[in-house]
Amino acid sequence: MARFFYSLLALMKKEFLAIWSDKKSRVIIIVPPLLQLLVFSYAVNLEVKNIAIGVLDRDNSTQSRELIRSLGYSSTFVAVEQLGSEAELTSRINTQKVLATVYIPQDFARKLASGEKVSLQIIADGRKSSTAQIAQSYIQTAIQKSFGDVPLLTQSLVARSLYNPNLDNFWWIMPSLMGPLSMIIAILLTALSVARERELGTFEQILVAPLSVSTIIIGKTIPPLLISLADATAIFAIMHFIFDVPFLGSLLVLYTGLIAFLFSIVGIGLFISSVVSTQQQGILGAFVLMVPYILMSGFATPVENMPEWLIPVTDFVSLKYFLLIIKGSFLKSIGWDVALELILPMLWLGIGSLLVASWMFRKKIA
Repeated sequence: MARFFYSLLALMKKEFLAIWSDKKSRVIIIVPPLLQLLVFSYAVNLEVKNIAIGVLDRDNSTQSRELIRSLGYSSTFVAVEQLGSEAELTSRINTQKVLATVYIPQDFARKLASGEKVSLQIIADGRKSSTAQIAQSYIQTAIQKSFGDVPLLTQSLVARSLYNPNLDNFWWIMPSLMGPLSMIIAILLTALSVARERELGTFEQILVAPLSVSTIIIGKTIPPLLISLADATAIFAIMHFIFDVPFLGSLLVLYTGLIAFLFSIVGIGLFISSVVSTQQQGILGAFVLMVPYILMSGFATPVENMPEWLIPVTDFVSLKYFLLIIKGSFLKSIGWDVALELILPMLWLGIGSLLVASWMFRKKIA
């Protein structure tokens, strides 16, 4: 047993030195996570700003002009353009000069005065479906502020957002970035591990050394996991202490989930490394896998919105479980009863990927 741990520590030390002595590996460890955290935090933003809208006013009454003024006062709309005809309305949307238009009918003021049901038409550019939906909600909010006392035009709603009351973009995007960024480091370091050994000619030295396949796999698993854990800790510190993202949960829950997640990713990286022959192939294989992995995790779109046949496939995506742990730990303070249901699948996925990587590794050296 002592000989096993001595051999394992020696292999881990060699792996750490190999990673740090390689200039590319040093750059991968330090630069991309911090740069991507800053860029994505500002770039990934679902808030819709600087919208240009049009208004076709067929009524030309005091009430309709008041409505147009209320739209112009909103900081969301950078321009409110008054249109003269339906043809012009269609043209402005077709040429993407405006994102949405409001059609005010001729009898708008009369129906308001008589208490009849009033209808307004919002026409939006469906080519930008998500942005158009958000713009429609902004227009409806502006209308509600102007005519909230008219029950036939709009309903009085009181909205309250739990866990992120101010709907701060940093509060939801930065914790979500912790998963993909730490995943990129873990999968790249492990995907390049064996390929780098082959290119440097040291892989044969490892094979002739008195080391079992299990020892080699463990020795190549722990260093990338610890390095990725350090990167994730740096990302956490930047989010919490520099960008003031609140952390309401348990650090023990978060880091247990983080270790389980990185364990599953390292196994995938070792599988890639056991298949490829060069570092270029390793990088390509890692990125081919990472794109669908992130898309199916629920990072960009909810898993529930995916096709029914695709939803069961996401159960094999460990990032999906870790994103739930991150969001729950930062803003909601989830307990172990919830966290364990998310941690156990990641552990099973990690064990499965390591077993497949070990099998491929044995097959490669046989």
